[in-house]
Amino acid sequence: MRIGISIVLLFFVGMTASYGQSKEELQAQKQRAFNEIKLARELMEKTARERAGSTQQLRLLQSGINSRAQLIATLESEVQNIDKDISGTQAEINRLVAENEKNREEYAKLIYYAYRNHTSYEKLMYILAGENISQSYQRYKYLKYLSEYRIQMAHQIEALVEELDKKNKNLNELRNGKLALLEEKDKEQSRLVKEKRLKNEMIAGLKKQESKLKKEIEEKERIARELEAKIREIIEAEAKKASSGNIYAAMTPEQELVGKDFRKNKGKLPWPVEKGIITTGFGDNEFPGLVGSSVRNNGIDINSQPGTKVRAVFEGEVTKVFAILGANYTVLIRHGEFLSVYQNLVKVRVKTGDKVLTKEILGEAFADDPEDVAMMHFEVWQERTIMNPEEWLSK
Repeated sequence: MRIGISIVLLFFVGMTASYGQSKEELQAQKQRAFNEIKLARELMEKTARERAGSTQQLRLLQSGINSRAQLIATLESEVQNIDKDISGTQAEINRLVAENEKNREEYAKLIYYAYRNHTSYEKLMYILAGENISQSYQRYKYLKYLSEYRIQMAHQIEALVEELDKKNKNLNELRNGKLALLEEKDKEQSRLVKEKRLKNEMIAGLKKQESKLKKEIEEKERIARELEAKIREIIEAEAKKASSGNIYAAMTPEQELVGKDFRKNKGKLPWPVEKGIITTGFGDNEFPGLVGSSVRNNGIDINSQPGTKVRAVFEGEVTKVFAILGANYTVLIRHGEFLSVYQNLVKVRVKTGDKVLTKEILGEAFADDPEDVAMMHFEVWQERTIMNPEEWLSK
C-alpha cells in the first residue's frame, strides 16, 4: 500500500508540473499576440493620416488580424487544457475515495475484532495461544501492525483526497477565470470580423489603383534582384580569395566556431529590432490589392516605430556595407558559413571589417518622416543558399 501511495503522489506531482509548463507556454503566446496587436494598431494610427488605404496599412492590418486569430486560438487552448486537468483530477479523486472506502470497511472489521478482544487480558491470551515463541511474537507484531498501520493508511489517503479536492477547487476557479476569457474571446472574435471587413474595403479601394500598385511591385522586385545579385557577387569574391575556391577552406578556426555557434542557435536568435512585427513573410507573397499577383521575398520585412535601432542577431564580422537606390543602406555580417543581411538602414554605425557582438547597434530602420512607420528587411544566408529567417529568430 505504501508503494501505491507513492505512485499516486508522483503521478499528481508530475501532472501538476506538466500543467504548469503548458500554462506558462500559452501565457507567453498570449502575451506575444497582445503585444503584436497593440503594435500593429499603433503603427496603423501613424499611417492613418498620410497613407490611408495604402499597401502599408493593409499589411499592418493583416498582421493584426493574424495576431488576433492566434490570440483567440490560444484562449481556446488554455480552456481545453484546464478542462482536461479538471477531468483527470476528478477521476483521481474518485479512485482514491473508492480505495479509502475499501480501507474503511477493512478497518471496521479490525474495530469489530478489537471490540471482541478489547481487554489487555484477551490480547495477551491471543498472543500466548501461539504454538511457539516465534508465533506468539508474530501475533504481537500483527496486532500492533493492525492497530497502527490501518489508522496510518486511512489518515494518509484522507489527507491525499483532501489535497486533491483542494486542487480540484483551484482548477475550477481557474476554469471560471477562463470562462471569463472566453467572453473576451467572443469580443476578440467580433473585433476580428470588423478587421476583416475593413481589410476587404481597403482591398477594394486599392484595386482602383492598379497601375500604381504595379509600379510598386516593379520597384520591390528591382530592389530584391539588386540585393540578391550584390550578395552573390560578394560571396563569389570571397570564394575567389581562397586558393581552392572553397569559401569554407578560407575560414579561420575562430570563424568556423562562430558558424557552429550560429547554427546551434537556430530558433533562438534575437530579433534585429527590439520591438517590431513581420508584415511580409519569407517566400511568395500576394501583393495587397492585386489578387493573383505574387512577389518573392528572400527574407522578411519588419515594421516598427520611427527611430527603431537595428541590431546584429549574432556576433560576427561586417562583410560589406553598401547602398541600393530606394532601399538605403545594407549591412552584411558573416557568422562563419552564414550571412545575416540588414537592409533599409540609415545612420549606419559600422563599416566593413568591424567585429560586432550580438545585439550591437548597426543603424536605424528607415522611416520617411518621424510620423511614419519604420521598415527594415532581414535575410539569412548559408553561403549561396537563402534561408527562411523566421526559422532562425526566437519566437
